[in-house]
Amino acid sequence: MIFFCNTNTRTKAAIIRRVQFREGSLPVTYLGLPLITKRLSRTDYAPLVERLTARASSWISKALSFAGRLQLVKATLVSMQVYWCSAFFLPSTFAKECDRILRKFLWGGQGRGKVKWTEVCKPMAEGGLGIKEMKTWNRALLLKQVWDILMDQSLWARWCHVYLIKQSKFWIMPANGLQSWSWRQILLLMPVAKEHLIYKCGRGDIFSLWFDLGCMENQYIHYMGIGLSMTHIWAGWR
Repeated sequence: MIFFCNTNTRTKAAIIRRVQFREGSLPVTYLGLPLITKRLSRTDYAPLVERLTARASSWISKALSFAGRLQLVKATLVSMQVYWCSAFFLPSTFAKECDRILRKFLWGGQGRGKVKWTEVCKPMAEGGLGIKEMKTWNRALLLKQVWDILMDQSLWARWCHVYLIKQSKFWIMPANGLQSWSWRQILLLMPVAKEHLIYKCGRGDIFSLWFDLGCMENQYIHYMGIGLSMTHIWAGWR
C-alpha cells in the first residue's frame, strides 16, 4: 500500500499508476507507533496509556516497599514512554495521564502524595527522586532529532536534508505551510536548540555570519556594517 500527505489528486493518480500500489489511509501502526500527519489524538496514544496502566496494575503496589515502587517506576514505567517521546511531541493531556499513572503507583495506589510531583521529578542532587518529568523528557528527546539533523548523523537526517531542507537554511525554515505536524514541532524547537548550542572556534570556512549562531548576535553584526545580502561572507577564527 502507499500513503499520501498533502498530494494533489493528479499527482497521486500518476504515482499509483506507475507503482501499481493500493492507496491506504492514515493512521496505521508501524513498529509500534501510529503513522500520522496531524496532531496526536486521544485515540492515537490510547494504546500506550493502556499498556502503562496494565503494567502498573500487574504489580501489587501495597506489597512493595516505597524504594521498590520507585525502582519500578524509574526502570520500567518511565522507560515504556521513551520510544513515543523520541518520535512525537506528546500532548499535555497525554503527559498528565502518564504522570497520574506513575504517581498513583508510586504512592501505593493513592492519587496524591505528600510531595508535589514537580518536586519528585527533580534530580536527586536537588532533593527530588530522579524521575524523569514527561514533558521535559519529551522535549529533550526531540531536541536530539534537531542535533541529528545538524550533524547529519543518520539516514533519516540525510533524508531530511535532501527532501525537506533542500537548499534552505535549517535555522530560518518557517514552521508552517504544507508540512507534517511532526516536522513542524521539530522546527518549533529550534529556538530552544539555539540556546544550548556551543560553537568551537576553528577555520571558519563553513560558518555564516547571518544564518548560523556564533558568539555575537545578528544585531551586532549589523553594527559592523555587514548587510543581510552579503550571505557569502564567512566568519574566520584564528
